[in-house]
Amino acid sequence: MAVPGLRVWERAPLAPFTTITTGGSAGLLLSAVTQEALASALRVLRQHEAPWFCLGGGSNLLVADRGYPGVVVRLDEGFQYVEGLPSGAWDTTCRAAAAEPVPMAVITGAGAFLARLAAVAAEAGLSGLEWACGIPGTLGGAVAMNAGAHGSSVSDVMDAVELTSETGVRWVPRADLDCGYRHCALPAGSVVTAVRLFLTPGDPVDILQRHRALLRARRTSQPRGARTFGSAFKNPPGDSAGHLLEKAGLKGVRHGGAEISRVHANFIVNVGDATTGDVLCLMSLMREAVFRSSGVLLDPEVKLLGAAFPWSEDQRGNG
Repeated sequence: MAVPGLRVWERAPLAPFTTITTGGSAGLLLSAVTQEALASALRVLRQHEAPWFCLGGGSNLLVADRGYPGVVVRLDEGFQYVEGLPSGAWDTTCRAAAAEPVPMAVITGAGAFLARLAAVAAEAGLSGLEWACGIPGTLGGAVAMNAGAHGSSVSDVMDAVELTSETGVRWVPRADLDCGYRHCALPAGSVVTAVRLFLTPGDPVDILQRHRALLRARRTSQPRGARTFGSAFKNPPGDSAGHLLEKAGLKGVRHGGAEISRVHANFIVNVGDATTGDVLCLMSLMREAVFRSSGVLLDPEVKLLGAAFPWSEDQRGNG
């Protein structure tokens, strides 16, 4: 695929691009340097009816051990930018005006890493992304799944999304997207390439203090320094998956090189040379155990690429 501004690798290993580091290779890996190159690539893929998947930071992704025979598309480092940050230091005048601060528009490339973006916004005196201070992954991936934490999500501060497709680039207002819990209905065949956020001016010291408080809580409630993709399952209505899994007595259960975290039961960690098969065995066990103990069928939060979840063909969903 000879497209200017597009880098191509055949049979590219995908495990290094995921935070749990398991899985096989992609048939083809494309890295787009520009929006024009991305649009051209998507046009060629559509003409050849080639299946493709857009890869963000790999923090919510599980790749099948046999890999993915299609094309994996990712954004190059040029999409890691932030525009519209305020200039100048926070002073007493700003503090006096902060009683009713007016949100500011910030445009950010979809390749920006979420935790770093939250830190940059805080240092610039912009509030609204504190919940994201400890979340890995990219902003584009966060939009695609409406990522969130601590009762907030990216759709709360998202004003519009820049989408690139085979026909070009366009901005879509947040109101035109169906965003819900861990869900955002993006138009088929499109890739998020930038996001316009509305963030609220505030005192950087106060914002960074909230960051530190959230990071302290995260360190005590989630595995630290572990190879994991984050939450395995979504929270069911009125409860948390972690609570149900802990009640089922699953902390510390291990299969091969994968283990259900001893800190948070909704996390699976790669404690050795885990395979995706090891992880899926644990996810099946977790789902079955919660169904037996609580009568709740958990839905996966992690995305599985190149295979189907083991229980997908079970009509009862608990096998």
